[in-house]
Amino acid sequence: MKKWIRIKGVAAFAVITAALVLFVVLFADTLVKKAIETTGTLVVGARVELADADLTFFPAGLSLTGLAVTNPDAPMRNAVEARHIALSVETAPLFFRKCIVPEMAATGIRFDTERSRSGAVIKGKKTDAPKAEDEKTSLSLPSLDIKDPKKILEQETLASVEEAEKIQADIKTIKSEFKKRIADLPDEEDFKAYEKRIKELTHGKSDWKALLTKAADLEKISDEVERDIQAIKTVKKDLEGEISTLEKRIKSLPKLAQADYTRLKETYGPSAVGAGNITGLLFGDTYKGKVETAVRWYKKIQPMLEKDPSDGGEDTKKKSAEKGEKPKRIRGKGVDIAFKEKRPLPEFLISRGILELEIPAGTLSGTVQNVTAQQPLVGRPMALTLAGRELKGIDAVDLTATIDRVSPQTAGDRLVFSGNGIGIRPVGSEDTIRMEGASASVTGHADIAGSETLDAGLTARMTQVRFAESTDPGTLQQALNRALKEVKEFSVEGVAKGPLDSYDLSVSSDLDTHVKKALKNATKELTADFNKGLQAAIKEKTGSAFSATNSDLGGITDMDDDLSQMVKEGKGLL
Repeated sequence: MKKWIRIKGVAAFAVITAALVLFVVLFADTLVKKAIETTGTLVVGARVELADADLTFFPAGLSLTGLAVTNPDAPMRNAVEARHIALSVETAPLFFRKCIVPEMAATGIRFDTERSRSGAVIKGKKTDAPKAEDEKTSLSLPSLDIKDPKKILEQETLASVEEAEKIQADIKTIKSEFKKRIADLPDEEDFKAYEKRIKELTHGKSDWKALLTKAADLEKISDEVERDIQAIKTVKKDLEGEISTLEKRIKSLPKLAQADYTRLKETYGPSAVGAGNITGLLFGDTYKGKVETAVRWYKKIQPMLEKDPSDGGEDTKKKSAEKGEKPKRIRGKGVDIAFKEKRPLPEFLISRGILELEIPAGTLSGTVQNVTAQQPLVGRPMALTLAGRELKGIDAVDLTATIDRVSPQTAGDRLVFSGNGIGIRPVGSEDTIRMEGASASVTGHADIAGSETLDAGLTARMTQVRFAESTDPGTLQQALNRALKEVKEFSVEGVAKGPLDSYDLSVSSDLDTHVKKALKNATKELTADFNKGLQAAIKEKTGSAFSATNSDLGGITDMDDDLSQMVKEGKGLL
């Protein structure tokens, strides 16, 4: 009788199974840790490190400790850190290569933390690193101290003087050209020759036959004189056209001088215009830097929000062809057929997560839902909420974000945030203007339509404002001190709109209006003195150039007078 169960086979199976279980028990945590670090590093483009990973089977779950993700733009800083992340995992979907996380908890999340060693992994790759502090393009205050107009003209080019010099050069060229043309015209000697021939024909007695011959000769001479007169008139007409053009250009020189005066007055004149842009001085760089950082990270995260359905298919081939790349020959791998599922599930999904973010002011608590790159299968967008109360220097802060990829027709992302009693740290510069502190109530939003167009706005009401008093003895700075001493509150508004690659950004405030009004009187007297000196300096510099132009033009008008005399002499022979 044959045995259905072979002892040796069962023993071998038991040994192999036990070995696999032992391997998993001993090395699973290490393998998971290595897989997270390797995959994360490839996705981020900078080092991703994990202190420890603990994989459990009953119930299925994963616990991560000490996660650090390097900022690829700043390898000596972490983009994000998490002290502990705990996930529960549904077992059944794992057999279908789907990771479904019903619950997750992440604590000790921090952003932009310092690293002890560089996290760069790709050498030689250029990244769009954020500008350093010394590369900021802060506005600077204009000086109300009057400048010496003569020194200004030493470093500035006057369009009126340039035009005068150009006119002189053109006069020289025209004069040379018409000298050559006049040289080819009949001169005084030619007209004397005509006169001599006419006298010879009109003197002496002749019979009627001789008179007929003389008449024919006189008519011939008359025709020659007419041709010469016409040639002189042609040259004269051309010369008069050039003179007319030159005269118009010379007449326009005073207008050009006035334009020079207006330009230099606006550029160098004492004005409170630049001083009125206090908002730009205080908040311009900060607002610009925050928006640029947010957009840069949004672009990095954007590819992870949607799973590419092509997965190396026809779309990938088209993209390669558009780039001019030769399509690679791909060996056939068979076809994965996705059968209709009773409960369609994405490849990865975090249904709900509890978050605790640590910021310098304290801890923000919140939740995140529906984290997946296949939202159409879930039917709901990803949603994030964060809130903090009674923080250090902040009364309250709330933030909600929605990333909607459920349908291409409604795809869009929205962030809404607000905060009350936010303590504002010192901003500005001691060299220009510095706000020592304030308390702010802030509301803002950021909408990105179709992952391409940004529409963001921020409004902040500043109270309990304290401005530092500058010791700079300059006229402007002292006027600013007096104006800002009275300011206790003001509003700030920031706007960013347009395509993500070329959006327009602006910052404005009612503080600018207050300061401009206060400084208006401080500029009146200085402006009058400066304008008077600038006019005198420009007149002095343009006077000689304009006189030389008129003098040179006189040389050409003399030539025109000579041509008129030649025409007169020619007509006298007829």
